Amino acid sequence: MPNIAIVWDFDGTLSPDDSTTKVVETLQGDGKGGPFWDYIHSLRGDKNDPAEWEHILAMDAPIWMYSLSRLAVQKKVPLNKEFFQKFVLPKIKLFPEVPSFLKAIKKLEEAPEFKKVNLEIHHFIVSAGLKELIEQVFPEGLIKWTFGCRYTVVIDKLHPDEPESVPVFCMDETVKTRSLFEISKGAFCNPEIKVNSRVEDSKLWASFNNFIYIGDGDTDIPALSLVRSKGGMGVALYNPDAPKEKVKARHKSMRLDKRADMITAADFSSSGELFSFIKTRCMQIRYRYEAAQN
Repeated sequence: MPNIAIVWDFDGTLSPDDSTTKVVETLQGDGKGGPFWDYIHSLRGDKNDPAEWEHILAMDAPIWMYSLSRLAVQKKVPLNKEFFQKFVLPKIKLFPEVPSFLKAIKKLEEAPEFKKVNLEIHHFIVSAGLKELIEQVFPEGLIKWTFGCRYTVVIDKLHPDEPESVPVFCMDETVKTRSLFEISKGAFCNPEIKVNSRVEDSKLWASFNNFIYIGDGDTDIPALSLVRSKGGMGVALYNPDAPKEKVKARHKSMRLDKRADMITAADFSSSGELFSFIKTRCMQIRYRYEAAQN
């Protein structure tokens, strides 16, 4: 059965906020996440003088995940699903109409024309945020799979009131591309398939020309490039409430570098440009399978 994979970034794409910053602010109790990220960037090497040609910045994810874990240990709380649900989830906002938008796109597969070619539509989230937090934001069943950073909580029997959250999966812009291959090959739903497994084109869970990737920032650029290079479509979103100069600069960068097929506002209304684009692309994919049957 062929599948359409609509892959979403989360922070800045489906939500106007940074979900990890909400976790930081919750733990600190002061509503100020800026100093935490300044500290992370200093550890990453932002202020170092790149005198040597081989100097590159360190990855963000391992640094902030470790630092966040240390902060959680100080507060004696576990970074797990229960903590996120009780203390952080109420602070996470989506752009207006996101759930209804995702449901409406998913519902396209119920049309007789889609059923005729057995074509299904699935939403995925590939985010540098925390998987166990993000996947609780949406109604059950709406998102096929969420890829993101993860912790495992370890409890020392001698100190049961001091849970330690150990980083076990770090997501960055490069790992996002790995997640796309896991979707394409079906590794996310079949433990027998690994990301490096060779899968014949006819047996792919979703071919890349059935992908639509939607993101907003620099961490999405490799994923956008990969999807578009293999025949899929890429969309770059921007917050309509962001400063105009910032939006203009983003437009220019994306346009000149040919990073996306469309740059549009994060407008999730049924009459918006984004809905029209995704619906049209799904229809084009359906037409391809119809033509193959004739």
